[in-house]
Order: sequence, then C-alpha cells, then structure tokens
Amino acid sequence: MIKASILRSSSLVSICVAMTVGACAGSAFAQSPASEASRGVEDIVVTAQKRSESIQDVPATIAAFSQEALQERQIRGLGDLITRVPSLQVGYTYGSNTVTLRGVSTNLTSGFEDPSVAIHVNGVYQARARSLNLVLMDLERIEVLSGPQGTLYGRNATGGVINYILRGATDQMEAQVTGRVGNYDSYAIQGHISGPISDTVGFRISGMLDHRDKGFVKNLQPGAAKKRFGENKFTGIRGLLDFQPSDTVQLTLEGSYGNTRGSFNPGVLAPSLNPARQPRLDPQTYRPQKVYADYPSENNTKEYSATATLVWDISDDVQFKSISAYNKYDNAMPIDYDGSGFNAQTILQNVKSDTYTQEFNLNLDSIDGRLKSIFGIYYFNDSAYADTEVISALFSPTSTPTSTYFATNRLKAKSIAFFTDQTFSVTDSLRIIGGIRYNIDKKYTVQFIRNSCPNAANPGVTDQKFTAWTPKAGIQFDVTDRIMAYANYQKGFKAGGVAAGTCGNAYEPESIEGGEVGLKTTFADNRVRLNIAGYWYNYGNLQVQKTLGTIGGFSVVNAADSRIKGIEANLDAVITPQFKLDASAMVQSAKYKDFENCNQTIVLPAGQFACTASDTRPASERVEQVAGNWLNRAPPYSFSVGAQYTADLGGGELSLRGESYWSGKVRFNEFNTSVLSQRAYNIQNAYVSFTPDSETFVLRAFMKNIRNVNYKASAYYSGLTAQYTVVWNPPRTYGLEASYNF
Repeated sequence: MIKASILRSSSLVSICVAMTVGACAGSAFAQSPASEASRGVEDIVVTAQKRSESIQDVPATIAAFSQEALQERQIRGLGDLITRVPSLQVGYTYGSNTVTLRGVSTNLTSGFEDPSVAIHVNGVYQARARSLNLVLMDLERIEVLSGPQGTLYGRNATGGVINYILRGATDQMEAQVTGRVGNYDSYAIQGHISGPISDTVGFRISGMLDHRDKGFVKNLQPGAAKKRFGENKFTGIRGLLDFQPSDTVQLTLEGSYGNTRGSFNPGVLAPSLNPARQPRLDPQTYRPQKVYADYPSENNTKEYSATATLVWDISDDVQFKSISAYNKYDNAMPIDYDGSGFNAQTILQNVKSDTYTQEFNLNLDSIDGRLKSIFGIYYFNDSAYADTEVISALFSPTSTPTSTYFATNRLKAKSIAFFTDQTFSVTDSLRIIGGIRYNIDKKYTVQFIRNSCPNAANPGVTDQKFTAWTPKAGIQFDVTDRIMAYANYQKGFKAGGVAAGTCGNAYEPESIEGGEVGLKTTFADNRVRLNIAGYWYNYGNLQVQKTLGTIGGFSVVNAADSRIKGIEANLDAVITPQFKLDASAMVQSAKYKDFENCNQTIVLPAGQFACTASDTRPASERVEQVAGNWLNRAPPYSFSVGAQYTADLGGGELSLRGESYWSGKVRFNEFNTSVLSQRAYNIQNAYVSFTPDSETFVLRAFMKNIRNVNYKASAYYSGLTAQYTVVWNPPRTYGLEASYNF
C-alpha cells in the first residue's frame, strides 16, 4: 500500500521519470529494430484551416491530440489539456467553463455572453459555454488553434479556437466497450458499434454513462440533506448515418442527446468585508474543498443536437461543403452561493436556448495547384432566455428568506458572415497568405428586472447591430524539407451585447489585432519535432464583468486597452523506439495598458459599499487606474514535461507515462487582488497501460494531481455577502479502465 507521505512527495514523478530514463538507456540497444514509422514523431492531419493538412504545414500555432493520446492521457475535459497547450488556462465559474488562450479570456458567466475562445464540434460553433459533455462520448481528435482567428472562424475567436472532431462510420464492422472505476465513487461505461449497412451506407452508434457519485466538495453543515457537492452524472447517446451514393458525394447525418445531473457550490476564502454582515454568515469555513451550505444545490442540463454535413467533390480541384446544425439546450441551476449555514444568497437560474447554424464552404485548387482558396458563408440564429432569482434572508429581521431580486432575460441573436482565405505558392518554397471576413451581428434583448430598475414595470428593450472586417495576411517559407518559417497578421473581434440581469447594461465589442512569427521543425531522422512561436497583440475594449452592488448580480464594462506579447514552444522527441519525451513552455506579458474602474471590493466606513448608490465619494476618488496590472487568467509562464516508456513484455506492451506541469501566478480580477489570485503551483500525473499482442483489449490505470494540490479554478467577489468566493480545481483522482475490442 502506498503511504500518504509518498503520495505527497514533490519528487515522485521526478524519481519515476529518472527510473524510466535509466531503464530506457540500459535497454535501448537490446531491443529489436523498430520500423521507420515507429521511430518517428507521429504526424497528425488536422482541419484547423478548413482543409486537411499536416500539422507541420499549418502556419500557426496548433496543438493536436489524436485518439490514442486522448486515451493514454485520460483527456476527458478541457482542464486535461493544459499540460500540453502552454498558453491554455481553464477555469470554472458559475457552472461554466472559462477558457483562456494567450492571455485572452472572459469572466462573463451568466450563460448569455459570448466566450473569447470559440469551441466547435465537427465544425459547428457551440453557443453555450456550459455544454460540452456530449463530445466526450465519441472523440477522435482535439485541435487547439492559438491566437485570433477572425477570418476563418469569425466572432468570438479572439483568443483562439478549440475544435472537437468526433468519430465517423467505419468501412469494417467494429465494436468497443470501455469500463472505468475510480475514487469519489466514480464509474463509467461507454461503447460504440460501427460499420457498413450496404455498399453506400454506413452507421455508428455510441453511448456513455459516466458517474461521479461523490462530489469533491464536502458540506460541513450539520443535518444537511446534501453531504457533498460537485458530483457529475452524465448519460448520453449518439447516432450517425453516412450516405455515399457516389464516389464524389457524401452525406452524414448525426444526432445526439445528453443528460447531465450534478451540482455546483462555491466556497469562500475569507470573512465578509462588511463586519455587520459576517455574524449572520456564520458558520463558515475557508478551507479548500469544504463549505457550509443549507441548500441542496444542483446543476442539471439536457441537450439535443442534430447535424447534417454534405461534402461534394465537384472535381479533383473543387469541393463544396455544407454543415447544417441545430442545438437545443436546457439548464437548471439552483445553488447556495454564500458558503454559509445561513440562507444569505440562494440563486435559482434556468437557461434555455435553441440555436441554428449553417455554413457553406467552397475549396478550390487552381493555377496548377499553386493557389488554394476557400470561400465561405456562415449564418447563426440563437434564441435564448434565462430566469434568475436571488432569495436571501440576510436583511430580514426574522431570518425569513424572501425574493430580493428577479430577472427575466430574452435574447435573439443573428449573425451572417462572408469570408475567404487564399494561399498562393510563389515558388515551391514560398507561399503568400491572405484573407478577409465581414461579420454582421444583430442582438435583440428584452429584460425585466424586479426590485432594481427605475421602470421595472416596463421591460427594457435593446436592439444592437455590430459589423466588423477581420483580415489576415502572412508569409510562409520552407527553409528546408524539415524547417518551415512563417509570419502572419490577423484581427479578431467579439460582439457586444447586454449583460443578463441588468437594467439594460449594454457593452461594446472587443477587438484584437497582432502578429505571430514561428518556426516548425523536425530533425534527427524525424525523431524530434520542435515548434517555436512569438506573438504580440493589441487587445482593446475587452469586456470585464463587475459585481452589481449588494444584490449579487453582474454588469459588464469595457476596458480601454491592453497589450499581450509572449513566446511559446512545443517539443516532441522519440529518444529511442521505446522512450518518448514531450515538453511545452510559455512566457508572456499580458497587462492592462489603460483601464480605470471602480474597485467593488472596497467597503467604505459605516458598511457602505464602493461603486454603489451609497458611494458618495467624488468621481475622481471612485476610480482606480489598473494600467500595468496583469490580465485576468494570464500567468506569466507555464511549463510542462512528460516522459513515456514502452516495454515489450513478451506477450504484450506495457506503457508508463509521467508528466509534470508548472504554472505562474494567475490573477482573477483586474485589480490583481491577492486573495483573488492563485499563486504559482505544480501538479503531476501518471498513467500506465497494457496492450496484448492481439490488441483485443487494453488495461489502463491513472492518477491525476498526485500530490493532491489545492489550486483555484476561479475566484471572484460576491456583492451581496461582500465576500471573496472561490471554486477549486479537482483534487487527486485515480482509477482503472479496461477497453475490449470486438
């Protein structure tokens, strides 16, 4: 039995890696010769530029994870990607994933506002940040494209794009079932069956049941009906039909349904800043993964999706593609938001939406293949509404909960865009890149806010229209067959809107423009791949979420200006046929250049709150200049290293992998408040797998966050309780998994 002291030792992975390296060095020349393919670094074909090409041919920073890598490293969510994408940060706020790439992020959390990193599933943009469980059922590949991608992907790709590619129908009959058990009473079973129905029709059916019955967060409230929070129970099914009536036409129809039941309950970091309120909030705890809660919080989602993809090879040089999609989303999240045994802030929220998207692409090769062109049209139609109610007994002399705030929000968003991307080969080694996109975005918002707005009897109506040109230009040069250099410039933008739950708080679009230069190299007989990129961006008018007074709602303001610059690198090396090494690193500066704002975490004398109607200070004293402060969720550095050793056991293959990840300090608000920050931290993961020579089954074991490090996923200020609120990342998790191939 492994002792706890060993599990907590910071040198565990270092020892494992050292042992692995030693074993590898001692046996490298005793192994049988490996094929050229097994000796080289795996090449991954990606579709990040809406056409299939080697990852080394893409003139941009892109990280891709194959199906094998996803399984080996137990990648089952966005948070599992940070150890291999150096500029990626993933948080969790108010039931939503918060994604940051290269310092570009958002802290908008109502479920209505747009993200700063666009997420696509099989080419379909995902409008709701809380809906990603469906992709885990049948994942083939993940692509992470860093930096603004305003030309090919349009709005909401200011920080980059994450593409999830799901598996399709197979030419031969196949089936697989996978079972998993782990700590926190987790268990899962998933499987698929796929193959041909006829010469022209294929199918695929996949399903998944993934439960974690014991949540990470322990409820210390005596007699509470719910003892833990953070459990997650997902059930889903996906079906696909693939029609190929001729060699040139393929139509794929797919549909899926997912049901997620869980809970979300934030904790607190310190006593209330208002000494008059703290006594009513007792008892509280400020320890990680522990909370007092008198309300059985939930976070339940149902989601339906349907997609039709038509690919028509008109000729050898012309391809037409159509992607039509519909998504229905329904989320209910009643949560205890105050982290105390007193009913100070219970939030009841329901969000529903219906989203339709349509994209047409035309890919052409012309001038004897020297000009590669993409022309596209994109249409987006989103109809969503949210009802939010805050129930509190904080101000009641009898401690009787009453409704202190109620908001109804209706949103109709439409977008249409026209875009083109061109790559021209001047010579066999030199290529010039150019493109442009024109976006038209319209948003129609209806809001009713009870007890808050001056004319609450009449709904507030806001009609907005935003347009933007987002060009790109670049150059690409093959220094040798194994070295490619590139430089590019690109713009991106994110539409404005109206903050949900406010009295018509409209905010403007944000924009980003800048460049990237990089080298993509492979050498040592294709055993080493090293990619390096430098980037710099002017990031303007970024949208920043603010706490609304004492009711606990949020508004949005636009920060004037910020600057981002950095360098990142990725290394993959096959040291021997049995030993592989990978590493990634990033250093950056991501800071506000000009932004004046009122600091809502300041409590004035007599318990008055800053930035509210009770703040009687002169206007010049109410604002604070945060120029020079770090952007939210933008660490100054990150570094990861992984080592994998594969041994032949004489009847199968044993694979051992260890990895370690370091992150610099992460700030969660523009004032860089110390308590609302995560200091630099380091985590380790380990994986073991065994595959017999027959490849009929695979056995895996894993352990993540080996030292059980407590580190923040997000931290923010709650206006009603005047407290610093926190969500922690998962603690140590481990488990066993087995897959059987039929």
